[in-house]
Formats: sequence, structure tokens, C-alpha cells
Amino acid sequence: MLDENHHLIQCIMDYQSKGKTAECTQYQQILHRNLVYLATIADSNQNMQSLLPAVSVALWPFRNKGDSQLFPSFFSFIN
Repeated sequence: MLDENHHLIQCIMDYQSKGKTAECTQYQQILHRNLVYLATIADSNQNMQSLLPAVSVALWPFRNKGDSQLFPSFFSFIN
């Protein structure tokens, strides 16, 4: 969908640069629909995160010395 939105923005910019603002309307409507959809998903994900309990990394069962070698990118920000 992000690629589609990028394409829609390019089309809108092309039509606007040519002075064909009436032709932009269809593309703007589709872009608006896509953006509302993405915002709705982001909003619902944010609401779900507020309902979930916080997870403490210190309580994770695989927190041993050797684990930082197995998961270096994960443990790099908590060490």
C-alpha cells in the first residue's frame, strides 16, 4: 500500500504541475482512503498496546550470558 500511495502522490504531483487539477480528484480520493485505512490500523494497534501488560526484558527466560551472542541485535539495546 505504501508503494501505491507513492504512485498516487506522483500522479497527483504530475497533474498539478500540468495545471490539470480536476484530474487529481480521483487520485486524491484514493490516497485519502488509503491514509484513513492506515491511520485506523495504527490507531487500533496503539489501543491494543495499551491493553497489553508491559513485558520486562529481565524476566525473559533466555536471559543468560550466551544469549547475547545468539541475539546480538536484540540485546545490544538492553545491555
